[in-house]
Amino acid sequence: MRKVNPLNPWNDVPGFWGAFGRVLWRITGPAQVGIGRPEEPYVPPADPRCPMCGEPMAEHEIERGAGTTPTRLHCPTRG
Repeated sequence: MRKVNPLNPWNDVPGFWGAFGRVLWRITGPAQVGIGRPEEPYVPPADPRCPMCGEPMAEHEIERGAGTTPTRLHCPTRG
């Protein structure tokens, strides 16, 4: 008799897609999450800089888009 994996989410699903999911689960397994080692929690920088101009983000104007309009970042003018 074949051993059933209790972690397989497709165990109780009937029909073709259930059988397909059970077979595919044996090949792929669960999702591989993380980078494979412990990592420190993200600490945001105290004074973030713009990746395009290098100026502080507090000096920038962010024009938020709505719907299909994109969000735009306006860098401060130099001078």
